[in-house]
Amino acid sequence: MLGSTPLAALIRERLHHQGPVPFPWFMQQALYHPDLGYYTSTRLRIGREGDYYTNVSVGPLYGQLLGSQVLEMWKTLGSPSQFTIVEEGAEDAVLAVDILSAIQEESIEAAECIRYIILEPIPGKQLRQQARFEPALLAKVKWLRGLADLEAVNGAFISNELVDAMPVHLVVYRDDRWSELLVGISGEDFCFVPGKVGSPALAQALDKLPLPVFSPYTTEVNLAALRWIQSVSTKLERGFVLIVDYGFPRAEYYKPERTGGTLSCYSRHRRSYNPLERPGEIDISAHVDFTALAEAAAEAALQVAGYTDQHHFMVGAAESRLLALEKTVETEGSAHARAAFLGRYRTLMHPGNMGMAFKFLLLTKGIDTHSQLTGFKYSSDPWKSLT
Repeated sequence: MLGSTPLAALIRERLHHQGPVPFPWFMQQALYHPDLGYYTSTRLRIGREGDYYTNVSVGPLYGQLLGSQVLEMWKTLGSPSQFTIVEEGAEDAVLAVDILSAIQEESIEAAECIRYIILEPIPGKQLRQQARFEPALLAKVKWLRGLADLEAVNGAFISNELVDAMPVHLVVYRDDRWSELLVGISGEDFCFVPGKVGSPALAQALDKLPLPVFSPYTTEVNLAALRWIQSVSTKLERGFVLIVDYGFPRAEYYKPERTGGTLSCYSRHRRSYNPLERPGEIDISAHVDFTALAEAAAEAALQVAGYTDQHHFMVGAAESRLLALEKTVETEGSAHARAAFLGRYRTLMHPGNMGMAFKFLLLTKGIDTHSQLTGFKYSSDPWKSLT
């Protein structure tokens, strides 16, 4: 039987009583149910013993480079005495530790001005995150349940693989029209049931998509991401939003041959394509439509300041470190450090590995649009890349 998990029983009971539900509700339960969701459980998700690898899995270099970008943000704002970093979806907080450690090492002056806020609604997860920090760094970190509890800040929002895990609508184009896929029951198994597009917001989003060449054509629409970026803008007085995730511009996301969409599931480093199987025990994610996200940002008074792939981001962000390595006097210790750096760097920026999979979107508010982080030094005009 598909979906034979404790959470599946609760979802099945709901469907028996109320009928088919939109997929975002199912995905929300599967990932974020307070007791039985995939992300709310204590299971190990990241790394060799988990379900998937991320940039953080490569080692501290990724966080160190983001820390350098944060320092550039701080300087761009005029080196204020209070600069707030906000991270939502911090998972095990390793990235937060790496960023704060890098800032502490690079600039004591900046470290004294920077505070870090982690948005995490689950108390048990907060405790596990807190255990990651040394006392000196822990003193700089504050935990809040969510954006609603956050006061407006000057600083930076950092979103690392957050948007791809937001619940999405599933839609299918068949017989010259769009339908929304709902989740229903066939016997005791979950199944997809075509339904009308009832949400005006979903209908509006579908109007922006190129009409599919092939039929049937199944894909996703992430309305939660558009609402999220609007909420982020209301909490940012002046500063930056850096979004890192899997994704494409709209034209590539909805290209004709992508007839099955991008929705994927992961468990023990195995990829599958049935999100209805074992809810609460597998990861479910969809790539990000960065064009839609940028358009929502512009409507929310945020400026689109940069867009690039991880390969080009790493070239710019690590350029000064690479030059410094070339000037380092050769010793046994420096040779080991150089080899470790280059090994991690190649993994992060290699086009055939993570370099082309991840994209970086930079948004700003109240900042000169000509101000540019070094990570976007080798990127083209963002809107030309996104449209």
